[in-house]
Amino acid sequence: MKEEILTDAVLREFLLGKVDDEEAARIESLFLTDSEARERILVIEQELIEDYIEDSLTAGDREKFLLRYGQTAAQLQQLRITKAIKDWALRENAAQTIPAKVSTWNRLRTALRLKPAFIIPITVTAIIAIVVGGIWLNTRIKRAALEKELAQMNTPASLSEVPEHMFSLNLSPIMVRSTQPELVIKRPAAATAIVELHLPWIQKERYPTYQAQIRSVGGDELFTIPNLQAENAGRYEVRLRFPARLIGRGQYQVTLSGIDNGGAAGISEEYAFIVDG
Repeated sequence: MKEEILTDAVLREFLLGKVDDEEAARIESLFLTDSEARERILVIEQELIEDYIEDSLTAGDREKFLLRYGQTAAQLQQLRITKAIKDWALRENAAQTIPAKVSTWNRLRTALRLKPAFIIPITVTAIIAIVVGGIWLNTRIKRAALEKELAQMNTPASLSEVPEHMFSLNLSPIMVRSTQPELVIKRPAAATAIVELHLPWIQKERYPTYQAQIRSVGGDELFTIPNLQAENAGRYEVRLRFPARLIGRGQYQVTLSGIDNGGAAGISEEYAFIVDG
């Protein structure tokens, strides 16, 4: 099974997000536990980055590549820097006779042999590009593992249980408590602590599911929890849980959006709290 999974074609599909969840989970597991598999995945990933830089991806694959590798300004900047230096090296060595039907990396290596003065800066940049690619992949796999953990934690069956070291927060929509101070909580000391948020939904519209996004104020999104169900036990609210380890000291904002039957986001409510200690 391992050999079947780790074909170049399958790995490219995995890196572009084109395999199903079961296949992705198997490859992610191999990446985390098998050094040989991890090395091969990173090689295929670097080839994919090269194909993007050389503009040899199909329109569909290019779009999927940018969804996974170009989501932040830092990632896009790294791609631009890598492309710019490779183009510069090739222009500097254009007068040399280099076979045409080889990859950019092979042409670059040939150019470096011809002009040793370029070795240090360009080699360092190439290494950085490879390392950054590995960091991106590690980040994505860890992100996928977190999403699965959150999904499992927020199933109806899990929400019906009361785990140890859990504490609940009753938040009010920002528009309702505009004249009230923000809720300040102490970060739980237990490593396995769980935070449960109770988010009242005061809008008239009702939705089959809801999605919550939690972010630090002034920072990036921390995580998203989809497929949440509303409850109507005394008041109409959405209840969600997440590990306390995901938050530290600071201000946090929760955006709760209704999701219609077509999967489109509808009306949203916002909530806020502060973690101290």
